[in-house]
Amino acid sequence: MKAVKEILAAEGTSVEDMDLNESYSYDGGDIYNDLTIEKVYEDVLSVEQHYTKRMERYSDPEVRFDISDPEDWTPIEYSQAHPPVRTRDEDGLDLDGFLRTWNKNLKQQFPAEEVAGGDSGE
Repeated sequence: MKAVKEILAAEGTSVEDMDLNESYSYDGGDIYNDLTIEKVYEDVLSVEQHYTKRMERYSDPEVRFDISDPEDWTPIEYSQAHPPVRTRDEDGLDLDGFLRTWNKNLKQQFPAEEVAGGDSGE
């Protein structure tokens, strides 16, 4: 996820430097779902676009990556709210086509040089 790596670099950090539960959130405005990047476990990073409806948060989508190799992130969990989908495989999910498209969309929706300075959940 080059787009996410670029956003983190613009924030002055990387997955290796992030603390457990450290997160960065970005407002998608009226057009896009918000984006949150969070280190949820020592070797797991969550990248989630989400929206709130009736005070409930919905993932659209969330992908969790095994980041034990910071250069080669492995998608291990995929979920979305509508239609409800949740799939997990510790050995890695085959999401290559989806991730290429999502990466392109994130680069367009959240350009690193423009969004840096988002809300940190530290």
